[in-house]
Amino acid sequence: MTNPTTGKPPKQIHLAAHFPGVNNTTVWSDPRAGSHIEFSSFAHFARTAERAKFDFLFLAEGLRLREQGGRIYDLDVVGRPDTFTVLSALAAVTERIGLTGTINSTFNEPYEVARQFASLDHLSAGRAAWNVVTSWDAFTGENFRRGGFLPEDQRYARAQEFLSTAVELFDSWQGDEIVADRESGVFLTDTKAGSFAHRGQHFDISGLFNVPRSPQGRPVVFQAGDSDEGREFAAAEADAIFSRHSTLDAGRAFYADVKG
Repeated sequence: MTNPTTGKPPKQIHLAAHFPGVNNTTVWSDPRAGSHIEFSSFAHFARTAERAKFDFLFLAEGLRLREQGGRIYDLDVVGRPDTFTVLSALAAVTERIGLTGTINSTFNEPYEVARQFASLDHLSAGRAAWNVVTSWDAFTGENFRRGGFLPEDQRYARAQEFLSTAVELFDSWQGDEIVADRESGVFLTDTKAGSFAHRGQHFDISGLFNVPRSPQGRPVVFQAGDSDEGREFAAAEADAIFSRHSTLDAGRAFYADVKG
């Protein structure tokens, strides 16, 4: 179908559902709000979004506990359950909706994250997506012995190399196939499948990536940074961008800046 005025196909809106975290609009005292910890809440959320024809859902990340006055929010996603565990479980109770995880590039390593996303993409039949974020605060960093060790410009430099390294791992299985043999079992047609070597400022790794190429090849990449460095990173690397701008003028200005 085309627009009779422009002769072009109509634009489509892609809908995303965000499992909420802590703010003044999402912490409810009403018990019917349910738990943000139990899997039933995640499953209800994902199935509801899928029935409503949403394209994808995404989970925010929390590498520290949320609290106020020394008490943890009992209706919040406390500290948050592990993203990959939740999304893998949701892959089993949904069929079509995309599964987006917010995974930190400051406090993780490319091999581990690439392995987890490739596994999620296999388990979900090609529905994995990655919201690449950085972190700076010493409070979170204390959990990893890295409190405040990266200034902003270096955080995004690490994030860019982190993502490019992960893509190298995803692509290390490019074009290779697995063939089953009745006598010897499963073997590779190319013994170099999964081989990688990366030498860079932040990562110096080599070996064999142990997850075969997934249905998508790599996860869809999202980015949400609004700083100058974040916008540059998003414009260069992301397939889609999360924006906090809620007015038309602000949204247009952000759009023009990123496109520029």
